[in-house]
Amino acid sequence: MMPSCRIALLAMLLVSCSTATATATAPDASQPEAEVYVEFLWQKTPEGAIARQIAHSFALDGRFDHQVCVAILEEGIDVQGMTLQAVDQSGAVVAGRAHRDFDGRKKCVPADLPAAAVPGQWTFKVYLDGIDLAVGERMIDVFPTVDALVSRAPADVPYVLGRPNYDSSIPPGDFHGEVSWIMHVTRSGSVSRVEIETAEGVGAKMRDRALAAGFLTLFPPDPARAENATFRRQVSFRNSE
Repeated sequence: MMPSCRIALLAMLLVSCSTATATATAPDASQPEAEVYVEFLWQKTPEGAIARQIAHSFALDGRFDHQVCVAILEEGIDVQGMTLQAVDQSGAVVAGRAHRDFDGRKKCVPADLPAAAVPGQWTFKVYLDGIDLAVGERMIDVFPTVDALVSRAPADVPYVLGRPNYDSSIPPGDFHGEVSWIMHVTRSGSVSRVEIETAEGVGAKMRDRALAAGFLTLFPPDPARAENATFRRQVSFRNSE
């Protein structure tokens, strides 16, 4: 992977989120810098989309095409395919598939969740071809159905978090700044309106992507939710130079 590509990847994958909002705090769906980055998506992101849906949990009922995304952040590694395994809470391998076309760049693939598997806390492990030891892994809670997942989610925290996608037209060295937005949340859990609160540096170029991310965010239904309920999200961009 070329250094400039890796810098651009880090700029979008490794972001910090604010911890103070009007009504709640957004959990950070990223993870610390490591050799392998693993991300979970609620469903496949359409080609050319400017935002994506980060998943904090999966469901086994097949209603959504949950995805697992993998990227190698370490430079100088000759990557020629990977195997992605899903391990359930008991340690049993419940799914696994080789992806021979994986070359280290971020790739999203179906999570391949067996409907008859046992729900619980699963671990997705990444193996590079020729390496028997997992080079990266990440855990996620798996529920039998979407309804069960939503019923267990806190009402004031999104169970699906919209996130801006990387804009390839922006030079990697320009990734400094931040953008924050306010989401107006309905009692059904959808977002009815999104407002940009601040947009500094590269964040000013990411306004449309932040707005799209806001509308992709999903909350559990709550009949007691205030009519003016809001949720604040902030993303800070930085490159690795």
